[in-house]
Amino acid sequence: MKKITLSFPIVIFVSILIQSFGLLRSLILAKNFGANFTLDAFYLANVFTISVFSVIGSAVTTIVIPELNSKIEFSKKREYIKSYLTTITLVSVALSTILFIVLFLGKNIVAARFNDNARLLFIAVTFILLVSQQFRIQASFSVSLFQNEGHYIIPRLMDLIPAVIPVAYLIIAPKGGIIGLTVYTAVAYVAETFILNLIQYRIDSRYVFGFGLNMNSNVQRMLISTVPIIISSAVFQLQVMISNYFAGTFGKGYITLLSNTNQVMGIFQSLFVLNLINMIYPRMVREIKNNLKDGIQRVSKYISITNFVIIILIWGYISVGRDLVYLLFVRGRFTTNNANIVYLFSMVLGLAIPFDVIRNYCYRIYYSIGDTKRPMINSLQTVIFNIIILIIGANVVGPNSIVIAPALGTIWSCINIIHKLRKDGVKFRLTQIIIGYIGSNLVGFIMFLIIKFFNISSNIIIYRLFMNVSIGFIFVCLVSLVIFIFYRVKQKQDKGEN
Repeated sequence: MKKITLSFPIVIFVSILIQSFGLLRSLILAKNFGANFTLDAFYLANVFTISVFSVIGSAVTTIVIPELNSKIEFSKKREYIKSYLTTITLVSVALSTILFIVLFLGKNIVAARFNDNARLLFIAVTFILLVSQQFRIQASFSVSLFQNEGHYIIPRLMDLIPAVIPVAYLIIAPKGGIIGLTVYTAVAYVAETFILNLIQYRIDSRYVFGFGLNMNSNVQRMLISTVPIIISSAVFQLQVMISNYFAGTFGKGYITLLSNTNQVMGIFQSLFVLNLINMIYPRMVREIKNNLKDGIQRVSKYISITNFVIIILIWGYISVGRDLVYLLFVRGRFTTNNANIVYLFSMVLGLAIPFDVIRNYCYRIYYSIGDTKRPMINSLQTVIFNIIILIIGANVVGPNSIVIAPALGTIWSCINIIHKLRKDGVKFRLTQIIIGYIGSNLVGFIMFLIIKFFNISSNIIIYRLFMNVSIGFIFVCLVSLVIFIFYRVKQKQDKGEN
C-alpha cells in the first residue's frame, strides 16, 4: 500500500493535467471554429471511435490482470495471452471495418443535419481515428503489466501524449484544419503505444509484442469473459442516454443541467474513484489468487480507505460546491438559479458515490475469480430499476427524478451485488465497511461545520473558494495524522503482544 499511497497524488496531478489539456483543446477549437458542423463532425467521429475503444481497452486491462497473477506455467501463460491479444485485435479490425462501412453508407442518417462537406469530413476523421485506435489494445496490455508490477505513474504519464500533441498542433499551427488535428491525434495514440512497449520491454522483456493465434481453452475463456464487461459498459452508456431523454421531456435546459452535473461528478469519478480502484485492483487480484478467504477480507479495508477519501471530498463539495459551480458555469445566459440546480443535483448523485465504490469493488472480486457474468447481470437489472424509478419519479418529483433515480439505482445495485456475493459464499467484513462509512461521514460533517464556522466571505469567488478549501484541507490533514499515529501505535502494540 505504501507504493500506492506515494503514487496516488502524482497520478491525480497528471490526471488533472490531462483533463486541463482536454479542456484547452476544446477552448481553442471553439475559438477557431465556433459552434458549426465542422466541429460537430470532429466530435461525432470521436464518439464513434475513441469513446468506443476506451471501453474495449478497459475490458482488456480488467481481464488481463487476473491472468498475469494466475498460477499457470509462465510459458503457457505468455502464449495464450499473446493469442488473446491477437484475437481481440483481429476482431477489433473486423468490427471497425463494419462500423466504417455502416457509417459511410448511413452518413446521411447518422449526420442528417450536416452539410455535404461536413459529412465527408466526418467520414475522413472517423477512418483516421479508427486506424489509430487499433494500437490501443496493445497499449491496454502494457498498462495492465505496469499496474500489475506497481508502476502506476508511467501509464498515466503516457496518457499525456495524446492529450498534449493535439494542443501543441493547435498552438503551433493556429490555422490548421480538422484533418491536420486528426492526423496528429492519431499519431499521438500510435506513439503512446510504441513508447509504452519500449518501456515495458525494459521493465519486463518476457512479454514482448508478438502475434499468436492458438484458440485453446484459456484464450476462449478470456474472450468469453471479455464480452460481459463490454456489455456492462455499453449498458452504462445506455443508462446515460435514457437519463438524458427523460431530462429532455421536462423542458428547455434540463439536458444541459444534467450534463453539467455529470461533468462535476465526473471529477470525483474519474480523478479519484477510478484512479484509486485501478491502482488497488492488481494488488487485490494477487491477494485473492494467493488466498481467497484472506484476500476477500482485505477488500473491506480497501473499500473503507477509498470511501474515506471519497466521503471527505463529497462533504467538501457540500461545503464549497456552490462556489465551484458558480465559478465553472455562471456566465452568459447560464444564471445563478441554473447553477443552484446543478449544485443540488450534484449533491444527490454525490451521496450515492460511496455505494458506487462498494459496487465497483464487488465487481472486481468477481473479475478476480474469473466471473464477469454476474456484474453484467447486475448492470442490466440496475438499468431496468432506473427506468422504473424514472417513470414513477417523473410523475411524483418531476425533474428531480433524473438524479434521484440513478442515485437510488446505485444504492440498490450495490445492495444487490453484495447479496449475490453472499449467495455465492463470498463474504467480506460488511460491519467494518459500515463502521468506516459512518466514521468517514462523521469526520466529513465536522469538517463541514468548521468550514461554515469560519465562513470566509469575499466578493472574489476564487479567493473565497481557495480559503474555504484550505481550511478543510488542514483539518483533513490533522485528522489523517491522528489516524496514522493511532494505527502505528496499534501495530507496535500488536507486535509486542506477539
